[in-house]
Amino acid sequence: MELQSALVARKLYSADHQSVREATDRLLELLRKIFVERAEIAVFAVDDRVVFEGDVLAASENLADRLFADLGRHGIDRVILRRGLKPDEIGRIVEVLIDTKSDPPPALTPSAHVLFGFIDTHAADDIATDGAAPTQQRLEDLWQDITEGRSPNDSNVCNIVSSVSTAVTASASAMLPLAAIKRFDEYTFVHTINVAILSTALAEVVGLNQKAVHELSMAALLHDVGKQLVPKELLNKSGRFTDEEYRLIQLHPVDGARLLFNAPGVPELSPIVAFEHHIGGDGSGYPKVPRGWKLNLASRIVQVADVFDAMRTHRPYRPAMPREKIKSIMCGDSGPCFDVDLVEIFFRMVESRGIPEEDRVAA
Repeated sequence: MELQSALVARKLYSADHQSVREATDRLLELLRKIFVERAEIAVFAVDDRVVFEGDVLAASENLADRLFADLGRHGIDRVILRRGLKPDEIGRIVEVLIDTKSDPPPALTPSAHVLFGFIDTHAADDIATDGAAPTQQRLEDLWQDITEGRSPNDSNVCNIVSSVSTAVTASASAMLPLAAIKRFDEYTFVHTINVAILSTALAEVVGLNQKAVHELSMAALLHDVGKQLVPKELLNKSGRFTDEEYRLIQLHPVDGARLLFNAPGVPELSPIVAFEHHIGGDGSGYPKVPRGWKLNLASRIVQVADVFDAMRTHRPYRPAMPREKIKSIMCGDSGPCFDVDLVEIFFRMVESRGIPEEDRVAA
């Protein structure tokens, strides 16, 4: 790995030494070739393996011991590099990583073409009983920004979307869903993360371009933001809703769309998906829409992921459903309610990627 070579050279020589420059140049040349085909690449460590674009690298245990041991001192196990990467951005990474004496270590900060982050590989461990996992906390912060009319923090958004993207890339290693639920009151946020992962994976499978996938990921992460205006005791209720409570719950798509429409810097797809994600293909569901309403493709994708993850999750008032039963229900309703083609593609994807049968929610 050329980045590791640059680190080794820099530990031996000064920053302007020929060996350091040559290692950096080799890395940039390699990346330039990759960026012809891709706008970004992700490399991350999982259980002493290094995974690049979904494949475990040869001799990756050795790489994990070296490069990711250095990154681990900074609490980082994922690096995303983007097209347009500059030599000075690589140089900053190298300079920080060779400093093994400072305590705490110097900060590794993201730049225009470099992002760092965490992977929630075992959510039961990551979501502690007295706090939220990093991705979940970022999502809560994002929702709060939207609710209070603030422009979303760009760095926060990038970290969340890159976590989703990385989880999709790593799905062959049983990384899906990104999060499991350990406490009942975590359901809304953890469910949203799962929906974003599943939606993003489905969007890639059906062939949406990178920009469209990114915007869909963002929309999926925000589709339930209207629940910020629903009383917490109602969201956390451990039984079935009364008619009046259900009426209040049904307001969240319209409330969410309004929040997103008024929030600066939010892609226009997000309020559309928030508004439409509970509307059936036949116009059923809520909110009520005029006859002949055509759902956006992104809304149809998020809807399939949303219903699937809700059904596979145990709730205090009903058990989690086995996958075959969920498939039977969704396929049976595909004609009037769901996009039949998307449902079929979705379940082929679910079965091929080894997505867990169910999540349980503590009462």
